[in-house]
Amino acid sequence: MHTIRLGPPWDVTSTPAGTRHARKFGRPRTLAPDERVWLVCAHIPGAAEVHVNGATVEVPTPFAVDITTLLSPRNEVIFTVASEAPIGAVVLEIRPA
Repeated sequence: MHTIRLGPPWDVTSTPAGTRHARKFGRPRTLAPDERVWLVCAHIPGAAEVHVNGATVEVPTPFAVDITTLLSPRNEVIFTVASEAPIGAVVLEIRPA
């Protein structure tokens, strides 16, 4: 497994219900046909909606979701969270299929 950290810069803005955390990132260049890309967040401090390139993804607990089919060369992930607390570390994990 290979891990890519989605560190700063996150664009964090306040919303009436909490916060919006947005980050752009590129598709991993060396992705083999038998590998999948998982979006993983260490901690989401409240109820959340997560979007990748405009598509809503399921928010399981703990948060890890396969986003391979949603990826483009350039991407954006958005966490809309019902909390003012920060989200945990966010990474892309390259895993075998």
